[in-house]
Amino acid sequence: MLTFFAMTTRCAEPSPPSRVGRLTRLPSGIPRPRLGRLEASSQDGFLLMEVMISALLVALIVIATFAGFDVANRSTADERAHAQADALAQQDEDRLRGMTADQLSNFSETHTATSNGTVFTITSTAKFISDATGTESCSAATASADYIQTTSEVGWPALKSRPKVVETGLVAPHVGGSLLVQVLNASGKGVPGMTVTATGPAPAVGVETAVTGTSGCVIFGSVEPGEYKVNAKETGYVEKDGNSEVPVAQQAASVVNGSTTKKLLEFDQGGELAVKFETAGAKAKGEAFLVFNTNMTTPSYRAFGTLGTQAETISTPKTLFPFNISPYNYIVYAGSCPADNPQTTSSIKPPEALVTAGGAATVTVTQPPIKVLVMSGTKSSSPGSAMEASGTLIDTGCEKEGIEAKRTIKTNSKGELPSPGMPYGSYSLCFTGTISGKNRKFTTTVKNIETAGVTVPTIYLGGGEEKAGCP
Repeated sequence: MLTFFAMTTRCAEPSPPSRVGRLTRLPSGIPRPRLGRLEASSQDGFLLMEVMISALLVALIVIATFAGFDVANRSTADERAHAQADALAQQDEDRLRGMTADQLSNFSETHTATSNGTVFTITSTAKFISDATGTESCSAATASADYIQTTSEVGWPALKSRPKVVETGLVAPHVGGSLLVQVLNASGKGVPGMTVTATGPAPAVGVETAVTGTSGCVIFGSVEPGEYKVNAKETGYVEKDGNSEVPVAQQAASVVNGSTTKKLLEFDQGGELAVKFETAGAKAKGEAFLVFNTNMTTPSYRAFGTLGTQAETISTPKTLFPFNISPYNYIVYAGSCPADNPQTTSSIKPPEALVTAGGAATVTVTQPPIKVLVMSGTKSSSPGSAMEASGTLIDTGCEKEGIEAKRTIKTNSKGELPSPGMPYGSYSLCFTGTISGKNRKFTTTVKNIETAGVTVPTIYLGGGEEKAGCP
């Protein structure tokens, strides 16, 4: 009722000429149209839209104003943080310039500082630079350490991925010599984390110690001239001959006043090799084996295992260098010396194994059988019976090379060797025993150079010479 009354009252009032002018000029007799609810509602709707649009514009203006204030505040805070970071970087550079050349050698440090509630991370580094090339000395072909470049980098959380504030400086080392040591792996890349020591100069016993950086380099700057011994070590790493440290024969480095001596070392993660033995195509037990690679220092091999201790599989420790230059593979064969290599006495090619850094490989090697039969009789017409006899088997090839390789052997009740497989090579065979109360001894030579092995003529120990004991 209230709405209807309001609408009716407004229709009865004279309408402004701008809105209802035509209706007031209708001829007489024609009833004047009445303004209904639809037109009034439209007018109210237009009024509401005007109010809403005005409010929206005011809101947008307010938001834009506050956003501008926020951007300005952030910009001011960012500029203030940059200024603080620059001041911290300069302070750190002043600190580095106060350090000695020895202290700055391979220097790397990270610490934090808080200013106005912001935590800044400061990374300080120093490296020797070659004046001729302008590059880090460890990478420069001229291998000279002319001066030290210090760098201070400062970052903070709000910086995110944007560049850090960086300050650099140069420090000239005092007069002396420099010793640059670089450790490379099998692929020629720098090995980080290696502990390097330089002892000297002779006859002094002073020791300088540093840890290699990402390029595998350390520089002992401004040291006294003279002879030094350089060593390097890191758990799990070996040099090309499988040593965990630099061999004494390769440690010498001579430093000259006013110049830089560069010493290259090669280390990589050691790998291991498991060797299985076979005889006549079947699993067998072995005692020792060799790995050979011409990239190693002459005589270019390493021996593993112990004579007298047999096993179906013998593994090396993780001390084999992973060569990355030809020949990559290790040649592997049973035995105790290079004379046991089957290629030295025949055309038989031993197996090869590729050892990777920190990896493990497996290979099977052949031991041809030495077949013997020991009888108690004197000859074929009076053979006696098979008997147990003790003796020795000496690898004469190894003995000639100055390597003792004597095996103690014993036949079983069948008069045979229970483990006849032996490395390729030449041997001196001896058996001894007591026959009819007398000591008897029999010796012969054996060439075990065929994959099928060798059969020794029947040994009639009763017909051997009257002596006791084998060599």
